Amino acid sequence: MNGQTPLVRTVALSKIFAAGEQQVVAVDRVDFTLARGEFVSIMGPSGSGKSTFMNIIGCLDRPTGGTYEFDGTDISRIDADARAALRRAKLGFVFQNYNLLARTSAIENAELPMIYAGVPSRERRERAVRALLDAGLEARHHGRPPSALSGGQQQRVAIARALVNEPELILADEPTGALDTKTSGDIMTLFQSLNRSRNLSVLMVTHEAAVARYSQRIVSFLDGKIVSDLPADRYVSGSTVE
Repeated sequence: MNGQTPLVRTVALSKIFAAGEQQVVAVDRVDFTLARGEFVSIMGPSGSGKSTFMNIIGCLDRPTGGTYEFDGTDISRIDADARAALRRAKLGFVFQNYNLLARTSAIENAELPMIYAGVPSRERRERAVRALLDAGLEARHHGRPPSALSGGQQQRVAIARALVNEPELILADEPTGALDTKTSGDIMTLFQSLNRSRNLSVLMVTHEAAVARYSQRIVSFLDGKIVSDLPADRYVSGSTVE
């Protein structure tokens, strides 16, 4: 960390859901840090708590206990409006199924976060074009709707949309889950390039060890807890290497 404040830090972070008369501990006193410019993957079986953890980091959910700090600010204590402002200004989201608007063009999809942020139309268009090119989508595709694009191209539009407000952290939820092996590799190479060239932090959930190895660290969840936190080159699928 070199003495710098982590971009993300959680201390004893917990999330408990009510299930009838019982309680389900989805996240169980998790301590975690993400340095600025770091690329970290989160792995774990269904029900391990990784998605709930990501939702908290993305300010889409609130913890039951513990603290979550983003760049030194205790997010656990701010109100809904402040969390929404942080999402707009500091976070970018990429999903497995792209979540693009079907009846709008690639460039219009990329512009959406800037509309919510109040960016003037001319600047929106310029920034959207730049983000689409940075995400590897050729200019001839910018006016096409999602239905006219391949899965990999749609994911590039989604990545451009995540980049347009120049976030400090990209949260990627199974970003290659709907893609073939070659296209998955291309998309992960793009994430690596953005991480290295922009010092952009990336936190990614994936079920695939081959995808996770594009990151620098792999954090494994089980039963709401972190059971391993290893450099990617030391991770062995299904085990914790010491």
